[in-house]
Amino acid sequence: MSSAKSPLRKGTTRKSPKKGESPKKKTFTTMVYECNDSGLTHNKVEIKHLNTVIVSLNQKVEVTKDMQAELDSKNANLLQSEKDRDQLHQQHREYIQKNEEDSKANKDFQDRLHMKNEDLQKEINRLNDVINVLKREKADRETTIDRQSTALLQLQNEIQRITHELKIRIDVESQLSESRNLVEELEAQKAELKKQLTIASDYLIEQDDKVHKANKTSLELLDHLKDAELEIETLKDYIVELKHRIAVYIPVESDSVDAKLAEYINNYPERNRLKVMFMRESSGIYQFGTRKIFVKVEQDKIIIRVGGGFLTIDEFLDIYTPLEIEKLERKSPLKKFSEKVAVQKTCIGREIREDSPIRSPARSPKRGSPTGKGSPMRKTSTKKGGSPLKK
Repeated sequence: MSSAKSPLRKGTTRKSPKKGESPKKKTFTTMVYECNDSGLTHNKVEIKHLNTVIVSLNQKVEVTKDMQAELDSKNANLLQSEKDRDQLHQQHREYIQKNEEDSKANKDFQDRLHMKNEDLQKEINRLNDVINVLKREKADRETTIDRQSTALLQLQNEIQRITHELKIRIDVESQLSESRNLVEELEAQKAELKKQLTIASDYLIEQDDKVHKANKTSLELLDHLKDAELEIETLKDYIVELKHRIAVYIPVESDSVDAKLAEYINNYPERNRLKVMFMRESSGIYQFGTRKIFVKVEQDKIIIRVGGGFLTIDEFLDIYTPLEIEKLERKSPLKKFSEKVAVQKTCIGREIREDSPIRSPARSPKRGSPTGKGSPMRKTSTKKGGSPLKK
């Protein structure tokens, strides 16, 4: 104590924890007293020391209370844990008992299921036997059905054959009836044709006379035609001879273009090619066959205007002479006479056909009569009624 009461002593005092005390307990430190030379008395130091001891004791009391409360809490937790453990043990025993009961029930169910499977297997075997029996019966019935189907097809074919024969018989009977009617119609037509044949014979005799007269007339016309052709040939030769003897073209004295054209024509080396002559209408205007042309002289050459252009007289003659000759031949009186004779021959043949009694409307059969169909006698009479001039 003397050392503690010394005001000049400095130090600290620590208390070690007691045995068995929890590490969570608080540690206490002693107050450090410092004495200085401020004039504190020894009593004051002692009071301070006592206050410090009181504070430390109070702290210990509080720590003790805390420890007691913690101990009580742990005891309560321990009691609750024991109760929970007892409950868990009880539940475990119940679970074990229930598991044993479930195992027993499962074993019983498996036994029943095994017995049921055996019964089902027996039933399956029995049904398989029944199915095999039914399959054999089905095969037998299918065989029977096939035989009956074959027999049915044969019967159907026989029915079709009989039906076809019946139709053929009906058709033959109808054709026979039609043939009888046709024979009757043909007999009627035969009688009518005999009448027409008699009329046609008389008509042919009459037409022979007409044909003879027509042939005689045509021969006379041909003789006249030959005489005319000989006369025309003689005149042509005479004209050619005259062309060689005299000048072909005589110009107008006061027309220089016409004089130049006359000089060209009269001095033309091939007179036979000048089959179409130039006919003067007025100064510079000429008629060449059916064509009207304009003629002028340039640089001592004869120029002819055709359409929109100009040609020399040689070119003009080479191009347009054949065309004009063709036109003149179409208008030749000899050709017209030949065409007229041909037209007369055609008209004579047409009159002969129109005068035929078979073609006459008064003798044509009615539509409802049996002779309304085409008669072979008509074709024969039509062919024979033609005029021999056509040949």
